[in-house]
Amino acid sequence: MTAPREIDATPAEASALIRGQLLEARRAFQHDDLDLALDRFVTALGLAFQLGPAASHTVLVEVMAAAREMACRGDAEALSALGPALVGLVDQVHEADALLTAVMEAWAQLALALGALIGQLGLSLTLPADHRAGMMAHTRARAVFLDESTGNLFALTDWIDQVAAGA
Repeated sequence: MTAPREIDATPAEASALIRGQLLEARRAFQHDDLDLALDRFVTALGLAFQLGPAASHTVLVEVMAAAREMACRGDAEALSALGPALVGLVDQVHEADALLTAVMEAWAQLALALGALIGQLGLSLTLPADHRAGMMAHTRARAVFLDESTGNLFALTDWIDQVAAGA
């Protein structure tokens, strides 16, 4: 994954960069180029952390849309890659001491938690169906906690329940 890069741009220029990265991520994902899609999502989120909460929210909404599609496809491998990619980005951002406010630290923590949830879901889906229930229960508990913490911003519990019902 590409390490987050510092940018010297106006907010409008930074927003355009983020939109470009998200567009490339969607295109790559549609063409089953998972590595490029993950790289672009991570780059967009790294840029968004520098821009502010609205940009971070926008990118996380896009990331979650991709995760939902991965789950619909039953693509446990993609979920298992996306989750750690988000966690890794947050680790890099912390190492670079790039989060300048408590608000952005909170967004980074949310990205970290979403990454853990997505990765855990991916891992759950790799297990044989008769061994999956325990891991899915833990995944659902994580989703409930995140939904309660975020005012159901991403409707994670409903999503996990849908995946579990279809798995």
